This record gives sequence, C-alpha cells and structure tokens, in this order.
Amino acid sequence: MHRIFKEKVNKLFGINRFSERVDNLNVKITSFKNKRVAEFLHQLTPTFRTKPFSNGEFPKVTIPAFFKQLSREELAEVLRAMFSADGAVVLGVKFHKTKRRWVFTRRISLASAHPVLREQIAELLREKFEMNPKIWKNEIVFDEKEDIIKFHKEIRFVDGVKISRKSKNWTGFEKNEILEFLIKTFELKKKDLEKFKSREEIIAFLKSFLTTPVSGADRAQVSTG
Repeated sequence: MHRIFKEKVNKLFGINRFSERVDNLNVKITSFKNKRVAEFLHQLTPTFRTKPFSNGEFPKVTIPAFFKQLSREELAEVLRAMFSADGAVVLGVKFHKTKRRWVFTRRISLASAHPVLREQIAELLREKFEMNPKIWKNEIVFDEKEDIIKFHKEIRFVDGVKISRKSKNWTGFEKNEILEFLIKTFELKKKDLEKFKSREEIIAFLKSFLTTPVSGADRAQVSTG
C-alpha cells in the first residue's frame, strides 16, 4: 500500500518526497505535505475530517461526486483501496446453541465512523454492484454468501496487504489469502466440523492449510497541512 500510495501521488501530482515514521502503535505512516495538493483535494470534498466535534456533531464530509460517474471496474479499484486500508475479512467459528453444531462466521467489513460516508459508500455498492451491505455501528458489512462471493470476484483486496495484529486468528496473513480460504469453506459440509470438540481445534485445522504468516501492520496517509 505504501508503494502504491507513492506511485499514485507521484503520477498525479509529481510529488517524490515523502516522510515515513512509525507511530506509538507500531504502525508505519507514509505522508507528504503540499498546499497545492491540499487545495485540489478540497475541491472534491469540503473536509477530510471524519471524527465528530466536541459537541457530538459530525463534520459535513461527503465522498467525491465523480465517484458516481466511474465505471464498475474503476469504482472497484477505488473500493479495493478502501477495503485494503480500512477493511477486514473475518473467518471464524462458533457453536450454534440452537442447532447444536459448529458454524462458520464469515464477513467482509469496512470501518467507517461517519454515518453519511457509511450510507454513501453502501449506496454505491448497491447501485454499481447489486450488493446488499448492512450498516452496523461504525461498519459496512457483507455477511451473506452471495455478496461475499461477488466481493471476491469483483473487488477483493490489494495483493500483499496483510491482516493487522487486531485479528485473533489471522494476524500477518494476507487479506486475499484469507478471503480465498473463506470462499473455499462454502464447499464444506455440516458434518465436516462434527469431529472437532473446540473452536481452537477447528482454527488449528484451518491454519494447517495456510502458509506461515509474516506479522506487521501498515497504513498510508496524506497530510494536507
């Protein structure tokens, strides 16, 4: 993501000087400062602040209007970057007390604290991709099989982007690697999980099919100061 960020900024604005640092959460940050770029970006949206003010009100932010004019393929690239930076792929198991059996937990999510942005992004997904995203608190979520398969086919994550340390089971694995594995679990039968006695046994079984992960959590940002 850092490499792509630098390449795109250089191509669009001719910027080739960047600052890199690691914050107190051990997250690598790549940034640059340029008034001309900041002024251009503010023509696309009134503000880049998404956190609420001290009075609880949210800033009047909106996605750029031209997003709606993008082709399906172009918008998929934009969403791929969004989900790669602030999205997650979730694959877990839980014991369903009513059905008395183990079931998979599968979902794709995009973190978004701003209620307007959540709805606008969800609307794009509905209109352009015929998906049915759910609006959760601070998240846009796909947890239906059809939507997850469509996400896997048309959007996906940027290759090489890894899951952060916040994941209980998949830290360090590539997001696309877990996404591919999640899709394969749709082929499993109910009886395939019956032999396991605990969640840990099932996760260990799933991990046995994956390569050894490499830990790390990175993100890229642009400073408009």
